[in-house]
Amino acid sequence: MSYSTLPESQRAWTFSSWGLPREILALNLSYAVPPPPVRADLLIRVSHVSLNPGCYLAMAAIPPLVRRLVSGNTTYVPEGEFAGVVHLAGPAAPAHLQPGVRVFGCLPVPKLVAGAGTLAEYFIIPAESVALVPPAMGWAEAAGLAGGGQTAINMLRETTLRAGTRVLVNGASGGVGTMVVQLAKSQGAYVVATCSGANTALVRSLGADEVVDYRANAPLPAHLAKTYGAQPFAYILDCVGTQALFVHSPGYLAPDGLLVNVGNFEGAGITIWRAMLNTYLPCIFGGVPRRYAMISTTPNGEKAAGLARMVEEGQLRVVVDEVFEFEDALKAYDRMIARNAKGKIVVKVQDV
Repeated sequence: MSYSTLPESQRAWTFSSWGLPREILALNLSYAVPPPPVRADLLIRVSHVSLNPGCYLAMAAIPPLVRRLVSGNTTYVPEGEFAGVVHLAGPAAPAHLQPGVRVFGCLPVPKLVAGAGTLAEYFIIPAESVALVPPAMGWAEAAGLAGGGQTAINMLRETTLRAGTRVLVNGASGGVGTMVVQLAKSQGAYVVATCSGANTALVRSLGADEVVDYRANAPLPAHLAKTYGAQPFAYILDCVGTQALFVHSPGYLAPDGLLVNVGNFEGAGITIWRAMLNTYLPCIFGGVPRRYAMISTTPNGEKAAGLARMVEEGQLRVVVDEVFEFEDALKAYDRMIARNAKGKIVVKVQDV
């Protein structure tokens, strides 16, 4: 297709209510294509989309009324990570982001809330939110780089790592966890990582010094206290969001240590409530005597470009569990929700 033309409609996975993906998502074969971009926006022709756990949780947590108030629309597209080509560029778009260029990135949070997602053949994104795909990188890997990579970077910015700093990475085989292990090791940390036994070899290949099978060593906090109590961790980087890991952390986290959480697999609402208690509840009222930080990610193209450089230099790789065809997106969500994937779950949208 010529970069100067646009189809009248496109294929997209859409929803108009709230709930889990299988309950609300439908394949729309005649969804409207966005109009040509203005200012410094880009119209992207999507190649691949990487699924994010936060997106399916948001589908179940954000009322349609909120999305309608934000966007003015009644039909929405999920997901935020992608890789594809610039199809049309707004008049103020940078010279290096013109039609035909391969790009990857992640939508800004307001667009995610508005339901202007990436699980479609075309969508609009600000130029400041994308970066060039490394020349030797495949589409599936590029689609999974921005979200997990930028989240991992933000987690590590809460820390001060040096050679030998003892770090526990919880959920090391997931999309974010695989990135955290690699980045922590690149900064010299001694990394103990948790995952299921089936993923042990993968996590070791990413650089973990020790791997703990959380299923074989349940309950995990008791095992950690017994094994690492004498040499506690300076940081716990929780990519799952397990409240018990923080509640029992005095048994294996140094007195001045910090737990950094980005996961909300126990539920978005309850995780936010617990995060407030974990952060502010004094010990005298039952608070845990350890520091806690829950962070979110504000994606941007500069951070994404930094990740691309790390890929080119061989410091970082994206682990892709499985690539699903566009028509099988619901199967991809099933795979992600099962919580046993190795790295990222990716959907191929189309050839570009």
